[in-house]
Amino acid sequence: MRRRVTIGDVARRAGVSTGTVSNVLNGTAVVRPDTRDRVEAAIRELSFRPNELARSLIARTRPPDPRRSDSAGPRLITVGYTSVDYTARINVLPHRDDRVTALGIEKSLGGPAANVAVVAAGLADRFPVAVELVTAIGDDADSDWALAELSLKQVDTIAIRRRPGQRLSRCIVLVEPNGSHTIINEPLELQESDLARYLGQTVPGARRCLHIEGFQIPRMLDSMLAIGRSDWLISLQTTGLPQAWRAGVPLAQLIAQFDLVFLNRDVAREATDSRGGTKQLIEATLALVAGAPAKGTVILTLGEDGALLIPPGGTPITVPAPQVDIVDTTGAGDAFAGAFLAVWLSTTDAMLAVRYGTAAGSLIVSVEGAQGATPNAASLEVLIAAPASHRPAVILA
Repeated sequence: MRRRVTIGDVARRAGVSTGTVSNVLNGTAVVRPDTRDRVEAAIRELSFRPNELARSLIARTRPPDPRRSDSAGPRLITVGYTSVDYTARINVLPHRDDRVTALGIEKSLGGPAANVAVVAAGLADRFPVAVELVTAIGDDADSDWALAELSLKQVDTIAIRRRPGQRLSRCIVLVEPNGSHTIINEPLELQESDLARYLGQTVPGARRCLHIEGFQIPRMLDSMLAIGRSDWLISLQTTGLPQAWRAGVPLAQLIAQFDLVFLNRDVAREATDSRGGTKQLIEATLALVAGAPAKGTVILTLGEDGALLIPPGGTPITVPAPQVDIVDTTGAGDAFAGAFLAVWLSTTDAMLAVRYGTAAGSLIVSVEGAQGATPNAASLEVLIAAPASHRPAVILA
């Protein structure tokens, strides 16, 4: 029996990555004409037929009029980590010199920037936004796999830089029975040149946002701020923010320079030295933000307690999270940010965006892995309508 021709066979025949073949098949990124010709020739020569189930899934998640990165529609570029995650489920974290047997070890696509991009792109059934990822990968098989996965999930991969002789960044995630996790990741350093294509770029009337994770702030801040001085919105997620910015005054000054900031509760506690419960943390965060008035919106993510929305010049409001059984908290903040950004860029409604964000975070913690599920707007609306974990949204005096 003849072996079925795969996308990898086509990629090898054409001399390109599997991600490029996927882009040609699905129209998820711009491909140079000569490259497209090589891929199409390889498809004909090998009589390649794409998996119909995969193609039908793509067709169902793609909006009727997909937004392309060169269109005037809403556009999101996420900057930072893409990795291959190895998630191990264990009964208890090991001590020094211990050896433990995991209940299972799963491989999946991860990295904060990639997670945000995938979730944002997944909401295209109601909030179509062109999503592009700026990251660095290698030239190994895992890197090809990551490109193919991103393309299938409608994330534009044209801005991804490949490092010859390198491999995709790896991350080890240890998950305990209560869903708590410990993450060990390799360093990933992007360069200011990775953002050069966006400097001076303008599309009149378009809502466009450049979103960056805290890991990349030391090298990319100047470029982010330069892009933000044009007609771009700039967004910061404090995941991986270096210690120098985790003190009160430096963090407040950093927040004040962005149009949108996702502040996680661990960073907020450290910056405000808050030792109390959620109410005390909220009060301390409001004081922090007031210390250097932000030009944009600040969102304090509170895990199972939902989120605090602090609009510029407006009244802060808490939004509860839908109640779910917690399996794995990895990627919850990324899912929140991705869903929020898709809704916010499409509607400008921050309150609606927070509701989708809390629903996305709840959905992700109910499954294994940061990309254990790819939510769409319809699935999140079911969660939004479900009972909240605590109380209805409350206006803060």
